[in-house]
Amino acid sequence: MRGMPPLKALRVFEACIRLGTFTAAARELNVGQPAISHQIQALENDLGLTLFERNGGFTHPTAEALAYHARIASALTDIAMATRSLRERARGPSLTLGTYPGLAMFWLMPKLAKLRSSDSKLSVRVVTAERDEHISMDSVDCAILFGDGRWNGMEARMLIPEVVVPVAAPSVAAKLASLSREDIIGQGPLIHLEDPERRWFNWDDWKSRRSPNATRAATGIEVSNHGIAIHEALMGHGVALGWRGVMDDMVANGLLVELDQEPLTSERGYYLVGLEDFIKSRLGSELLMVLAASVSPVSTQ
Repeated sequence: MRGMPPLKALRVFEACIRLGTFTAAARELNVGQPAISHQIQALENDLGLTLFERNGGFTHPTAEALAYHARIASALTDIAMATRSLRERARGPSLTLGTYPGLAMFWLMPKLAKLRSSDSKLSVRVVTAERDEHISMDSVDCAILFGDGRWNGMEARMLIPEVVVPVAAPSVAAKLASLSREDIIGQGPLIHLEDPERRWFNWDDWKSRRSPNATRAATGIEVSNHGIAIHEALMGHGVALGWRGVMDDMVANGLLVELDQEPLTSERGYYLVGLEDFIKSRLGSELLMVLAASVSPVSTQ
């Protein structure tokens, strides 16, 4: 053990190789990029050789780095799995899952209750954040994230495809029942999602694809996440764009009404994301089964 390099530096090195960039490693480990550079420099000093070639803002692993990673990666995975096993034995089985506030509030929590009902000793912890980079994959067993199914170094399983329709409370829907698509989008009231990166469908997308003759999308309430948007719709404050699959129970119970039967769809969606050893573990398989079973086949018509 006397010749072992610092474990923290090894964790950083493994993430940099697996994810491909210092930036991605910093995001997964929830640290700043300077901290990543510092740990790599410390490991290079310890080993006495260069692991990454620096070229401006780009870094490329050397042949020695790739060979070193091939030798140590499985050992680090074994350490993580053995540690998880001992922790579970000491405190009982546990699950830490990261996702977005709205998805947790309106969809995830009832499903996790079903998971716990089958294993009363299971301890469940849910952490939420508005942005993916604020969910550290190093500190959770898995996460439910929005994207195209591709996460570097991670396994991903589709849970809910992106199928979006306008929804409103019954009282609002009754007032809008006689209006055309153009009138609804032009008059509102609309609930807008604040999304500078334009990751999600918004009212401008709806206008261009479903109401191209509308002059503009009406102004209204602007909120920071989907959970608040659906809450505002439930309160009767306007029309929101909601996901089929997420709001099925609310529609079935008459709390929300779909205002259109022709949704916007994409190849994106909500995915269960985690390391392969978790996704294929007993707990990961049980979680996936509970979450997938709770999603009805999503109609796009």
